[in-house]
Amino acid sequence: MTKRVFGGVPLSMQQDGWWLDAPKERAQPRQDARRRDGIKAGLLIALIACGDMLIWHVVPGVSFAVLALIIVWAGLALAWPRISMRARIGIAAGTVMAVLPLIEVVQPLSVLIAVFGLSVLCAALAGLARGDVLRGAFRLWWIAPLQTGADAVGVAQHVGRMRSGAIDIRTLMLGWALPFGATALFALLFVGANPVLDRALSQLTAWEVPTPNMWRLWFWLLLGALIWPLLVASAMRERLRARVAARATVARQGIVNAGSVARSLVAFNALFAVQTVMDILFLYGNVGLPEGISPATYAHRGAYPLLITALLAGLFAVLARPHLAGRPVLRWLMLLWLAQTLALVGASLFRLEAYVDEYGLTRLRMAAYIWMGLVAAGLGIVVWQIWRDKPAAWMLLRSGILGAGVLYICAFFSFDGAIARHNLSHHEKPDIFMLCNLSEDVIPAMAARYGPTWTTQCGSSYRVPRLSHPDDWREWGFRNWRVRRSLAAMTTDATAP
Repeated sequence: MTKRVFGGVPLSMQQDGWWLDAPKERAQPRQDARRRDGIKAGLLIALIACGDMLIWHVVPGVSFAVLALIIVWAGLALAWPRISMRARIGIAAGTVMAVLPLIEVVQPLSVLIAVFGLSVLCAALAGLARGDVLRGAFRLWWIAPLQTGADAVGVAQHVGRMRSGAIDIRTLMLGWALPFGATALFALLFVGANPVLDRALSQLTAWEVPTPNMWRLWFWLLLGALIWPLLVASAMRERLRARVAARATVARQGIVNAGSVARSLVAFNALFAVQTVMDILFLYGNVGLPEGISPATYAHRGAYPLLITALLAGLFAVLARPHLAGRPVLRWLMLLWLAQTLALVGASLFRLEAYVDEYGLTRLRMAAYIWMGLVAAGLGIVVWQIWRDKPAAWMLLRSGILGAGVLYICAFFSFDGAIARHNLSHHEKPDIFMLCNLSEDVIPAMAARYGPTWTTQCGSSYRVPRLSHPDDWREWGFRNWRVRRSLAAMTTDATAP
């Protein structure tokens, strides 16, 4: 019998048995991912500790702005390799812009601006394109809690998979039983022989472990939930960028059509013309009003309703804009109507000015001034859009930028201080009750008019504005500092020879 020796495994069997090879593990990427997760977890703990030091049981002040800067710049450091230099500079500058209102004063408007700004910055940290950042900032409000919850569940599952069987208990006991037991025995002997050590041990065992403050624990959890999305912004990139696919729809005629727009414009122009003529006669022409109607009553009755009318007119102009193409007559009717609407806004401003001269300035009337200016500017944008045949997106973008810019500027303006200065300088008998129920910003104006005893003007039944003094730098605010400096200057001038 002849023996045959086969040299090696046939090529066909080698090819068919490829699945017998164990897959090669890529340990390096896994280790890098674990290292990054460890850095993020450590950074989260450090930021929570920083937030506890800065804002826990502290009167809201500049510490809120400092914490926001630290959090965003920590997220920027993590996202640094993935984003462009232009995005880095924009995020750093945007963070400063977002927290500047908090440095001025911590109030609802400044907090709203900071929260919205941080949402936009988080979307930018995720690496979204410039056109997707605003959409991603709004989507962040429900995607960020989902991401935080999913990561928390993942950590809990990872901890649950850690079993004690993975540790060799026998080896651990053999390695530590002798050193631990012998050291404990010698320590007890030394304590019995040394009264100093005995006293130190007695004091140590008498020390009570403080019970955790549940409110503080909830504060840490809430702060961690707010910080974590900024550290893992890249993990939410695709969900923040998701776009809804456009659906092909068949245009159907609704109540806003070419015919209804034409009839509405004719009726609107005629109706607005009546109001415009009456305003010209009674407001600007000094024509006598009917008996029983004073100029102040006529001015006050028309200020706010005409503002609402102008808002509705702007809304109708936006809805009717697509039906003006190719119809010059409708286009000119729309422009005429918008011109009359602008005239109504001007009349509303005139009415409000007359009413303020008579009864003084309040927060609501200050807001009315701002809204009327915004409405007038928005109507001007709509007129320019129709005149230059611009798309609706062009108008909405500029109107949105205008509104956001005005709100941002308002965060740095002391309305209470302006109200107090106007009323105390233009009226012999200002509404003291209203002024005494405003914030500390009225104190310099009150002190300038009534002197050091200005608090007596409020009376015992009124709320007297109190000037706050920060206990440390965390409670400092730029507006409060200006008020204190103004009062200090008044005191210095009064004592000067």
